[in-house]
Amino acid sequence: MLQSRMRYCGLNPKNRQILRPVPGMAHGLDKDESPDLEGRPEVTAMHWTSRWNDVAKIAIFFALALHLPAHGEKPIGDLTGPWQLFIDDHLISTSEHVARTYHAFKKYSGNPILVPDKPWEHNVVCCTTVLPDEAGTGYRMWYYCWTPEDDPDRSHSLYAVSDDGIQWRKPNLGLLPWKLNGSTENNLIGAGGSVMHTPGDPNPAQRYKAVGSGPYRFSCSPDGVRWEPLSKGEFTKGGDVGRVIWDPFTNKYRAYIKINPFVSDLRRRGVGYSEGTNYDDWPALRLVMAPDEFDDRWCEPGSVQRTHFYGCPIIPYETMYLGFLWIFRAEDEDGYFHGPIFTELVSSRDGIHWSREEGERPPILNCGPAESWEAGMVFGISLLRVKNELWLYYAGYRESHDVLPYHSAVGLATLRKDGFVSLDAGEQTGTVLTKRMMGTGQRLRVNYQATGGELRVEVLDAENKVLPGYESKDCQPLTGDEIDQEVQWLKKAVLPDGIPLRLRFILSRASLYSFMAGDSVTILPDPAGPTLAILCTFEGDHGRRVTDKRNEDGSQKVRFLSTGKVDPDPKQAAFGGQSLLVDSPWRPLHRLELIGTSMLGSQFTLAVMAKSADNRLARLFSSYSGNGPVRASELVFDCDPQGKAVPGLRLICKGIRVDSKPLEFSDGKYHHLAVTYDDGHVRFYLDGNQAGEAWLPGGTPVSMPRNLLFGEDSELGSDEQFRGHVDDVLVLGRSLSANDVKILCSKGAEFFFRNSIAPKP
Repeated sequence: MLQSRMRYCGLNPKNRQILRPVPGMAHGLDKDESPDLEGRPEVTAMHWTSRWNDVAKIAIFFALALHLPAHGEKPIGDLTGPWQLFIDDHLISTSEHVARTYHAFKKYSGNPILVPDKPWEHNVVCCTTVLPDEAGTGYRMWYYCWTPEDDPDRSHSLYAVSDDGIQWRKPNLGLLPWKLNGSTENNLIGAGGSVMHTPGDPNPAQRYKAVGSGPYRFSCSPDGVRWEPLSKGEFTKGGDVGRVIWDPFTNKYRAYIKINPFVSDLRRRGVGYSEGTNYDDWPALRLVMAPDEFDDRWCEPGSVQRTHFYGCPIIPYETMYLGFLWIFRAEDEDGYFHGPIFTELVSSRDGIHWSREEGERPPILNCGPAESWEAGMVFGISLLRVKNELWLYYAGYRESHDVLPYHSAVGLATLRKDGFVSLDAGEQTGTVLTKRMMGTGQRLRVNYQATGGELRVEVLDAENKVLPGYESKDCQPLTGDEIDQEVQWLKKAVLPDGIPLRLRFILSRASLYSFMAGDSVTILPDPAGPTLAILCTFEGDHGRRVTDKRNEDGSQKVRFLSTGKVDPDPKQAAFGGQSLLVDSPWRPLHRLELIGTSMLGSQFTLAVMAKSADNRLARLFSSYSGNGPVRASELVFDCDPQGKAVPGLRLICKGIRVDSKPLEFSDGKYHHLAVTYDDGHVRFYLDGNQAGEAWLPGGTPVSMPRNLLFGEDSELGSDEQFRGHVDDVLVLGRSLSANDVKILCSKGAEFFFRNSIAPKP
């Protein structure tokens, strides 16, 4: 992991009068957030009026679900391309003497650029999408407002245009009447929210799509202004904050919508995900982003204050995905209603598994000074590239969450192209060696800053040997500050093609943001090192001495804590002639410490043959301290043979509980119990048969402050003590397949590893 350096400005909390919402007022809370507010109108970026009833009869023509072609006209505002960014370690094999620095957007000095100044806008406006116009001569904004109290529609989807992206006009479109005066001299449109330009759709009436926030339905338009409904009903269900994108990488629509998981026993807002190629009947949302312990570092000890993820607009950007994650710090005594919201950066290589910033996780867009128009909340929303800059349109609120009445406006913030993160070196020369890549064969271009320093590049083969003519001494040093600069060597100008190669960037008093080595570069993973593996079969062990039968990852140790001993009676063993007996009614905390298992990584399997003596809820594997809720950095895999306390098998990982399907195995016999984790995808197994699956947020490896224990928690145990015999205790840094688990169960671990696991290359 790179050393990281952050530029961070603290929040600006201030004392405010807390005003509780009253019926009929603007929306201060989420509809699904409080039982006593059930039925209260929700915030929507898309207003479905009775007008839709009038046009529903002709909507069938527009309801054709289709998969847009992968090639053809590029959507307006598409930010994908061939540049490679260093936001995460995906590109990096090794680095020395460089630090990763996060760069916040710089707010435009003339903010706000759009304010509520029309009678129907009242005090609140919020942008949802900004795109260039199709002629390339200006810009278009879709936004929404909250209305005066006597407006029965409560909110409207609106439209604005600009020549320069800064000065905005609200045209009189003449499309919809404002109910309070009956006039159509306004900028009301029939839909808004996530507006997508989809030129690959062969139906000209569907050149634009839009999805509002709850209910989640598609609308279509030939021009982005005149809209008709497209979905037959809601294509998915979720909270009242959500975004839908058309993804040019996968040729699918992808939705990122607020859901409410429990993390460390506290209900929070998180981000759910679903995808589809049509406009109806998508899969249910699954959790892909949730807060962790570090997000709660600001909370008062002993309180139920907590961090929420309020939403996350996603942008396919160059070769990856970026997300503007809205961090909500709920400071009130309930930990749910009041507090500031600011924006952090998240990133992904597949749109599902998300990486957070390193270190202090600085805001990429922070709240403004106390008493300013954006002092309470800022929501990064829509991103454009304008020449060599990135323009981020955002909504700013004077008040923090649920402090009513709200007053909001739209602001603009800028950043250099690809400028989210840089790798920096000072006086000591730094190096960054990339992973192997294929598909080069073009001129290498870099985005860098080396005012007062220099940047050089070497090209290496897959065996890390510098290719002739591509040595650093032959590279023309790059100085100054350039967004898109070609790299040249004395006798070479083009990168080799047809072979895997690496790049070594050599920096002195320089910063590197991104590079481009070809239009279709593929990054090859480095060869994997030894896989974590610890296996206790108890064969050849004696008394309280247990050895690890898998040591390809180094010598592991197993340590007894409290009582327990190897049982040499072959009748008590599941496989072989010996097992482990864990049983004493007089002493609690009977555990086996599996030393070296604190870092499970992005894949793992936990498995054991277990014969319970009391059929009670019992810990199998645990790194839980036993104090308070299971923290996001702890893990519990336990069982209840009777299926009462838990359905049968349970995993608590990243602070989130997931269960197997209902199971019962309280017959006093051995049963094989296993769970596999594949970067968030969880599968449970009973006796070799899959017994349920679930999803947790992936992207971040599972790392714990202590080793796994078998049989009980680290402290304050006894209520969940496992008692009985166990055999084949396995911790493996791979997610085994269903067939692998079946063999492990039926044949035993020694047979499985001898016959089923092929040696690693």
